[in-house]
Amino acid sequence: MMRLLKFINCAVLFSLLGACAGQQVKSTVDANVESKIIEIPDQAAVDFKIAIGLMNQNKLSEALTAFERMTQAYPELAGPYANIGVIYGRNGDWEKARDALLISSQKNDKNTKVLNQLGLAYRHLGEFKQAEASYYKAIKLDASMAQSYLNLGILYDIYMGQFVKASDYYQKYQSLQSEPDRQVAGWIVDINRRAGIKSQIAGDAP
Repeated sequence: MMRLLKFINCAVLFSLLGACAGQQVKSTVDANVESKIIEIPDQAAVDFKIAIGLMNQNKLSEALTAFERMTQAYPELAGPYANIGVIYGRNGDWEKARDALLISSQKNDKNTKVLNQLGLAYRHLGEFKQAEASYYKAIKLDASMAQSYLNLGILYDIYMGQFVKASDYYQKYQSLQSEPDRQVAGWIVDINRRAGIKSQIAGDAP
Protein backbone atom coordinates (compact mmCIF):
# COMPACT_ATOMS: atom_id res chain seq x y z
CA MET A 1 0.00 0.00 0.00
CA MET A 2 1.54 3.28 -1.11
CA ARG A 3 1.44 5.94 1.56
CA LEU A 4 2.76 8.93 -0.33
CA LEU A 5 0.89 11.77 1.30
CA LYS A 6 0.89 14.99 -0.61
CA PHE A 7 1.98 16.90 2.47
CA ILE A 8 5.08 14.73 2.70
CA ASN A 9 6.16 15.48 -0.85
CA CYS A 10 4.96 19.06 -0.87
CA ALA A 11 7.24 21.82 -2.05
CA VAL A 12 9.15 23.66 0.61
CA LEU A 13 10.25 27.21 -0.03
CA PHE A 14 13.58 28.00 1.58
CA SER A 15 14.96 31.36 2.63
CA LEU A 16 18.29 32.76 1.50
CA LEU A 17 20.29 30.54 3.82
CA GLY A 18 18.04 27.53 3.66
CA ALA A 19 15.45 28.06 6.39
CA CYS A 20 11.71 28.22 5.76
CA ALA A 21 10.51 31.01 3.54
CA GLY A 22 8.36 33.51 5.33
CA GLN A 23 10.83 34.01 8.15
CA GLN A 24 12.33 37.45 8.33
CA VAL A 25 15.62 37.70 6.44
CA LYS A 26 18.29 39.27 8.62
CA SER A 27 21.17 41.30 7.29
CA THR A 28 23.63 38.93 8.97
CA VAL A 29 23.02 35.26 9.70
CA ASP A 30 25.05 32.67 11.59
CA ALA A 31 24.71 30.06 8.88
CA ASN A 32 27.71 27.84 8.31
CA VAL A 33 29.40 25.01 10.15
CA GLU A 34 32.30 27.33 10.93
CA SER A 35 29.81 29.83 12.43
CA LYS A 36 30.88 32.52 10.02
CA ILE A 37 28.63 35.52 9.71
CA ILE A 38 27.33 35.94 6.17
CA GLU A 39 26.15 39.34 5.09
CA ILE A 40 23.21 39.17 2.69
CA PRO A 41 23.33 41.93 0.08
CA ASP A 42 20.15 43.96 -0.22
CA GLN A 43 19.87 43.06 -3.90
CA ALA A 44 20.05 39.36 -3.04
CA ALA A 45 16.99 39.74 -0.82
CA VAL A 46 15.15 41.49 -3.64
CA ASP A 47 16.14 38.86 -6.20
CA PHE A 48 15.15 36.08 -3.84
CA LYS A 49 11.73 37.57 -3.16
CA ILE A 50 11.08 37.77 -6.90
CA ALA A 51 12.14 34.14 -7.42
CA ILE A 52 9.95 32.94 -4.55
CA GLY A 53 7.04 34.85 -6.06
CA LEU A 54 7.54 33.01 -9.34
CA MET A 55 7.51 29.69 -7.48
CA ASN A 56 4.30 30.64 -5.70
CA GLN A 57 2.75 31.38 -9.10
CA ASN A 58 3.94 27.96 -10.31
CA LYS A 59 6.18 29.62 -12.90
CA LEU A 60 8.83 27.01 -12.25
CA SER A 61 10.96 27.53 -15.34
CA GLU A 62 11.27 31.26 -14.66
CA ALA A 63 11.89 30.64 -10.97
CA LEU A 64 14.60 28.11 -11.78
CA THR A 65 16.36 30.60 -14.03
CA ALA A 66 16.16 33.25 -11.31
CA PHE A 67 17.61 30.96 -8.65
CA GLU A 68 20.37 29.76 -10.98
CA ARG A 69 21.36 33.37 -11.58
CA MET A 70 21.51 33.85 -7.82
CA THR A 71 23.90 30.91 -7.44
CA GLN A 72 26.26 32.73 -9.80
CA ALA A 73 25.87 36.13 -8.16
CA TYR A 74 25.78 34.92 -4.55
CA PRO A 75 27.49 31.50 -4.45
CA GLU A 76 27.79 31.58 -0.64
CA LEU A 77 24.02 31.42 -0.10
CA ALA A 78 22.34 28.07 0.57
CA GLY A 79 18.72 29.04 -0.10
CA PRO A 80 18.86 29.37 -3.91
CA TYR A 81 20.29 25.85 -4.20
CA ALA A 82 17.61 24.50 -1.84
CA ASN A 83 14.82 25.96 -3.93
CA ILE A 84 16.43 24.71 -7.13
CA GLY A 85 16.22 21.28 -5.53
CA VAL A 86 12.55 21.79 -4.75
CA ILE A 87 11.80 22.84 -8.33
CA TYR A 88 13.58 19.81 -9.78
CA GLY A 89 11.67 17.64 -7.32
CA ARG A 90 8.37 19.11 -8.46
CA ASN A 91 9.37 18.29 -12.02
CA GLY A 92 10.30 14.72 -11.08
CA ASP A 93 14.00 15.18 -11.83
CA TRP A 94 15.22 13.70 -8.56
CA GLU A 95 18.89 13.38 -9.53
CA LYS A 96 19.17 17.11 -10.11
CA ALA A 97 17.06 17.73 -7.01
CA ARG A 98 19.45 15.62 -4.92
CA ASP A 99 22.52 17.36 -6.34
CA ALA A 100 21.17 20.86 -5.65
CA LEU A 101 20.04 19.94 -2.14
CA LEU A 102 23.44 18.42 -1.40
CA ILE A 103 25.11 21.71 -2.31
CA SER A 104 22.66 23.59 -0.10
CA SER A 105 23.31 21.24 2.83
CA GLN A 106 27.07 21.61 2.38
CA LYS A 107 26.73 25.37 2.64
CA ASN A 108 24.50 25.06 5.71
CA ASP A 109 24.59 21.56 7.15
CA LYS A 110 22.37 22.43 10.11
CA ASN A 111 19.18 23.12 8.20
CA THR A 112 16.79 20.31 9.07
CA LYS A 113 14.23 21.13 6.39
CA VAL A 114 16.86 20.88 3.66
CA LEU A 115 18.01 17.55 5.12
CA ASN A 116 14.44 16.27 5.17
CA GLN A 117 13.93 17.32 1.55
CA LEU A 118 17.24 15.68 0.64
CA GLY A 119 15.98 12.47 2.23
CA LEU A 120 12.94 12.57 -0.04
CA ALA A 121 15.17 12.96 -3.10
CA TYR A 122 17.28 9.99 -2.03
CA ARG A 123 14.15 7.92 -1.45
CA HIS A 124 12.80 8.66 -4.92
CA LEU A 125 16.15 7.56 -6.37
CA GLY A 126 16.08 4.29 -4.47
CA GLU A 127 19.03 5.37 -2.33
CA PHE A 128 17.40 4.25 0.89
CA LYS A 129 20.44 4.17 3.16
CA GLN A 130 21.29 7.73 2.19
CA ALA A 131 17.68 8.77 2.79
CA GLU A 132 17.80 7.12 6.20
CA ALA A 133 21.02 8.95 7.09
CA SER A 134 19.61 12.30 5.97
CA TYR A 135 16.45 11.91 8.08
CA TYR A 136 18.50 10.79 11.08
CA LYS A 137 20.75 13.81 10.76
CA ALA A 138 17.72 16.11 10.72
CA ILE A 139 16.36 14.46 13.88
CA LYS A 140 19.74 14.63 15.61
CA LEU A 141 19.80 18.37 14.97
CA ASP A 142 16.17 18.85 15.99
CA ALA A 143 14.46 16.13 18.03
CA SER A 144 11.08 17.77 17.32
CA MET A 145 11.44 17.39 13.52
CA ALA A 146 8.12 15.58 13.07
CA GLN A 147 8.29 15.24 9.28
CA SER A 148 11.56 13.33 9.44
CA TYR A 149 10.09 10.86 11.95
CA LEU A 150 7.15 10.33 9.61
CA ASN A 151 9.37 9.97 6.57
CA LEU A 152 11.53 7.44 8.40
CA GLY A 153 8.39 5.47 9.21
CA ILE A 154 7.37 5.46 5.54
CA LEU A 155 10.89 4.53 4.47
CA TYR A 156 11.04 1.56 6.84
CA ASP A 157 7.45 0.52 6.18
CA ILE A 158 7.21 0.62 2.39
CA TYR A 159 10.75 0.61 1.08
CA MET A 160 12.90 -1.29 3.57
CA GLY A 161 10.45 -3.75 5.15
CA GLN A 162 11.57 -2.98 8.71
CA PHE A 163 8.14 -2.93 10.31
CA VAL A 164 9.13 -2.64 13.97
CA LYS A 165 11.20 0.46 13.22
CA ALA A 166 8.41 1.82 11.03
CA SER A 167 5.89 1.48 13.84
CA ASP A 168 8.28 3.15 16.27
CA TYR A 169 8.83 6.17 14.06
CA TYR A 170 5.15 6.53 13.20
CA GLN A 171 4.44 6.64 16.92
CA LYS A 172 7.21 9.16 17.53
CA TYR A 173 5.65 11.31 14.83
CA GLN A 174 2.26 10.99 16.52
CA SER A 175 3.72 12.00 19.88
CA LEU A 176 4.76 15.35 18.37
CA GLN A 177 1.27 16.19 17.07
CA SER A 178 -1.11 18.41 19.03
CA GLU A 179 -3.84 15.98 17.98
CA PRO A 180 -3.27 12.44 16.67
CA ASP A 181 -3.11 12.11 12.88
CA ARG A 182 -5.96 9.71 12.14
CA GLN A 183 -4.41 8.42 8.93
CA VAL A 184 -1.09 7.66 10.60
CA ALA A 185 -2.98 6.07 13.51
CA GLY A 186 -4.51 3.67 10.99
CA TRP A 187 -1.09 2.91 9.58
CA ILE A 188 0.18 2.07 13.06
CA VAL A 189 -2.69 -0.34 13.69
CA ASP A 190 -2.15 -1.98 10.30
CA ILE A 191 1.60 -2.36 10.55
CA ASN A 192 1.44 -3.60 14.14
CA ARG A 193 -0.99 -6.33 13.12
CA ARG A 194 1.17 -7.34 10.19
CA ALA A 195 4.33 -7.34 12.30
CA GLY A 196 2.71 -8.96 15.33
CA ILE A 197 3.39 -5.97 17.54
CA LYS A 198 1.08 -5.27 20.44
CA SER A 199 -0.43 -1.90 19.65
CA GLN A 200 -0.02 1.02 22.02
CA ILE A 201 -3.29 2.49 20.80
CA ALA A 202 -6.00 2.17 23.39
CA GLY A 203 -8.71 -0.34 22.44
CA ASP A 204 -6.77 -1.95 19.61
CA ALA A 205 -6.78 -5.73 19.50
CA PRO A 206 -3.45 -7.50 18.96
